[in-house]
Amino acid sequence: MKFELTKILITHKSRTMGKVKELSFNGETIYCGIDVHKTNWKVNCIMGKIDLVGFSQDPDPEQFKKYMDKNYPGAEIKAVYEAGFCGFGVQRSLSKSGINCIVVNAADVPTSDKEKKRKDDKRDARKLSRELQDGSLHPIYIPSIEMEHFRSLVRQRHRLAQDQTRCKNRIKSMLMFSGIKLSDIKERWSMKMIKELKEMKCETNGLRLALNYTIEEYLQIRKLLKDSTLAIRKLSKEEPFKSVQEYLQSIPGIGLITGMVIQTEIQDINRFKTLDRFCDYAGFVPDISSSNDNTVVRGITHRCNEFLREALIESSWTMIRKDPAMLMKYNEYTKRMKPSKAIVRICKHLLSRIRYVWKNQKKYELGIVK
Repeated sequence: MKFELTKILITHKSRTMGKVKELSFNGETIYCGIDVHKTNWKVNCIMGKIDLVGFSQDPDPEQFKKYMDKNYPGAEIKAVYEAGFCGFGVQRSLSKSGINCIVVNAADVPTSDKEKKRKDDKRDARKLSRELQDGSLHPIYIPSIEMEHFRSLVRQRHRLAQDQTRCKNRIKSMLMFSGIKLSDIKERWSMKMIKELKEMKCETNGLRLALNYTIEEYLQIRKLLKDSTLAIRKLSKEEPFKSVQEYLQSIPGIGLITGMVIQTEIQDINRFKTLDRFCDYAGFVPDISSSNDNTVVRGITHRCNEFLREALIESSWTMIRKDPAMLMKYNEYTKRMKPSKAIVRICKHLLSRIRYVWKNQKKYELGIVK
């Protein structure tokens, strides 16, 4: 049951000994669930067992703050919303204005079957406020603005590398589709080879134009990739990256780019109290379905930081070639499992080494088995 307490309390003023008793919620805590969208927010507020009010507003943290101050002066406001397109900007704005705001993973919000089948924005907001009050929500890590932007730079470089590969594949596909042999095209493309592609004889002017445009697209992305790599290289020589990169890059298989991916994705190694939590974040734990005596293991979980996991897997393949201790462990694993599963075990060892050198500020030593 909803109670329209807001309007009643604001309009009601009791007179005691000739004085007006002002509205005050000092000592009270109001829990607010916010279902954020691009064009509007759905907000639900509860206090104790009372469902106070549900309303819609513009996507503006300042407007939300003014509404709560006007209707519930003196109350402690706690708010929550699900991570998504708006990032952490809302959380930072609300926290700056004095509102205790957390961000949660939408998949971690307890949801009943009824709420799944009758889903709408109002129910989502009410569900968030209810679970926030019950203490069942676990906030995700909020990075600093500076580190978040550095992470965006490193991720953009990753996307440019993917786009460059796509452009190369488009050129190969175009030539193959047109019956032109590709025997001289190598994995690494030099400017000499690009020149040969530009001068390659084509049967029609249409093919020549299409090939030229695709080559030009490749060259533009290649230049952007080079510039972003230089920017990241320069950044790695400055704090807070310089000291950490010195230890991370001492581990075989971790170079400049991989080291920066690891640091910008993790940001603070101390937020992982145990190695198991670190492995969970990177996605090197299994998805399990267990009931009574039946247990089904579905392989490594899909819940992961995909940028971090990809970088760690690539580094692990390099590590087993450069570190004799890891090569020995890999050979032991492959005796009883597939190589694809064995490399996941090596990734866990790599995570252990990353955590150790980062926390203890020590360089890695080759040939140590743990």
